[in-house]
Amino acid sequence: MPSPPDLLSPATPEVTRPETWQCPPVPTRKAPPPDAPTLRRASSFTSAELDDLEPLFTFDTALLLLAGTALGALLAAVILPALLPELTASVLGDQPKAFWYLSRSSGVVAYLALWLSAVLGLSLTNRVAKLWGGGPAVADVHQFVSLLSLALVVFHVLILLGDSYANYRLDQLLIPFAASKHEPFWVGLGQLGFYLMLPIIFSFYVRRRISVRTWRTVHYGSFALYVLTVAHGLGAGTDSGTPLMLSMYIVTGSTIVFLTCYRILTAAGRRAGIGARAAR
Repeated sequence: MPSPPDLLSPATPEVTRPETWQCPPVPTRKAPPPDAPTLRRASSFTSAELDDLEPLFTFDTALLLLAGTALGALLAAVILPALLPELTASVLGDQPKAFWYLSRSSGVVAYLALWLSAVLGLSLTNRVAKLWGGGPAVADVHQFVSLLSLALVVFHVLILLGDSYANYRLDQLLIPFAASKHEPFWVGLGQLGFYLMLPIIFSFYVRRRISVRTWRTVHYGSFALYVLTVAHGLGAGTDSGTPLMLSMYIVTGSTIVFLTCYRILTAAGRRAGIGARAAR
């Protein structure tokens, strides 16, 4: 005799299984035709091919970047204190130092950007560049960091117009050795470095119109620019004697010396190899 159904337990619904889902076939990549151009690895670019690369930014974009930086610094240094004197007084206090701190901090960042630009420039055609991205990628970052360092230098200079304690005039900031308020000699070296920086950076936009020898001669000025910048930072910087700043200058300067020696030795080795093959 069958047992009566359990009235307390609900009836189990009938579960229907869905149809088995199948993964669509993965399309296979067709082989390119024999005459199709192939992408070259970035590390296979030579120094001559790097000279033919287009600038990362157009000339108009570079000028717009510098003009915007200059305008922003002027607004912060001149117009803002005139429009908001109470806000400026609350920030500056009895002994105004805010604009001096802005100038000093932007100067340090500009130096680090200039150092990175020099490192990338020295690494364009050696094995260091081939570790990541290759020569074209390093060339693009090199140009970007160079323009960034120039923009930071423009801010570093013009923001001092708002420092009522130093009370610099525009001509004192632009004419070398004319700033008599603070370390005129070391400040003048920095001003010379700024004017040397302009043709070096903007040579990106005329490299196809000048010879390779002229291009390299202009870029040899980067070494003088770096020396002037270090001398300016050590002599005019109010905190250059602190262990942190001294360590920064020692580490960055040692890096430049090492990469310079490495590039000279590798270039000499390549010339010796070419001469040996030609003599065979």
